[in-house]
Amino acid sequence: FEFKLRGTKFHCCIPCNRRESGLNMPACWCCRAGAVSPVRLAALCATLVLLAPLPHAEARLLFKAEADHKASSVVKKPLTDHRKFESVTFTKNGLKVLVVEDKRAAKAGFSVAVEAGSFYDPVAFPGLAHFCEHLLFLGTKKYPDEASFDDFMSLHDGNTNAYTEQEKTVYYNEVGHAGFEEGMDRFAQFFIAPLFKQDLVGRELNAVNSEHEKNKPDQGRRIWEMLRSTARNDSVLSRFYTGTTESLHHGDASAVAALRKYHDANYCAPRMNLVMISNLSMAEQLRTAHKYFDDIPRGNCDARANFATKESGGVAAHPPFDAQHLGQFVRMGTNSTPALWIMFPLAPTVAKYKEGPIQYLQYALGYAGPSSLRSQLKQRGLISGLGIQVDETSAATMLFLMFGLTPAGAEEAGVKDIVANTFSYLNLLKEEHSGEVPAVYDSLQRMSKVSFDYTDAPDSVMDGV
Repeated sequence: FEFKLRGTKFHCCIPCNRRESGLNMPACWCCRAGAVSPVRLAALCATLVLLAPLPHAEARLLFKAEADHKASSVVKKPLTDHRKFESVTFTKNGLKVLVVEDKRAAKAGFSVAVEAGSFYDPVAFPGLAHFCEHLLFLGTKKYPDEASFDDFMSLHDGNTNAYTEQEKTVYYNEVGHAGFEEGMDRFAQFFIAPLFKQDLVGRELNAVNSEHEKNKPDQGRRIWEMLRSTARNDSVLSRFYTGTTESLHHGDASAVAALRKYHDANYCAPRMNLVMISNLSMAEQLRTAHKYFDDIPRGNCDARANFATKESGGVAAHPPFDAQHLGQFVRMGTNSTPALWIMFPLAPTVAKYKEGPIQYLQYALGYAGPSSLRSQLKQRGLISGLGIQVDETSAATMLFLMFGLTPAGAEEAGVKDIVANTFSYLNLLKEEHSGEVPAVYDSLQRMSKVSFDYTDAPDSVMDGV
């Protein structure tokens, strides 16, 4: 390849079983099977020219790194974003990696999203996914001390956290730049060899149980749990996710065995996504990731489940809400502000994110202008506010309309009036002329593009990962 670099012309030849350019390569890493385009190969040549003084082993490492991962997709970023992005998949174990180079980053950050959450709980152990999230922090084979990870992060000006959702579990961290490499090593061990020590299970179970007790007085959480429970008993939507001492069998030997089985069945590299942010170059970050995360086993995990068609375990799924599980009215007592929630179970919309059906519904139902649902009900003195919440999973999309009620709205007649007006408004939306809906979509699309293009980078690395 002949190319110019900073005004100087170079000629570079990638050797294949020949001694050229001072390198002796056993085979052409990049030419083989067309792994790298000519443009990318020329860039690699340029790197070799600049690194000519390096020992041959280090130069060969540059080519090996290309073989160790392949580009996954082009990363779109806001117009105002100064950071660089690269998305790759590791060839050894299938781990998906997003690298972010940010020369202005005050700290480094790294996170892993595991494609498994509360939907994957065994029926006999509600809350097991959440419990697993807690226990991964409490010692690994390489770093067995239960406080080792937290102590290291604190010593290097770091923070760490995690959360469990229905179909994913996310672990995210930030640390001072000096602690980046060792932090990556310690973090990778969560997914390679956690200990699940029996003597720590009982103590951490108390922490999980405390979360449940904290959630119980929360009115919004209670209503959300109650509405989900109206789904079919055999649906993952109707399950209890947080976990308690009782649901997790008091942390006995059967619970520990279930934890190990759950981790082996779901914490496989192809079902994980690693994100890194650092002021280091993307190449340096990738070398660090390979060094520590290549050892995460590929395992024998099943592909991520589609809960619209199958429950965990491969059992055929039924629609979570059939005729017998719709049209229910549930009244709950409260010491807080009166509220009315209406839940609309919809077919899954996750795969339709490009079409934006939920974005349209949020706009149409949340509109506050003249003749809107909100303005009509406020004018009649029935509500103090209207909120919208959407839960999108592969099992279903659940849209919640959340009305804050006035004293008049909390009366039985007021509730009936709100429900009747809501369905009348929905009928009006159905009758919109075909020309009106595309116009709204066009406006939403343009607004989304502007919002994306001029989004500010997150304030903290913790938020970024």
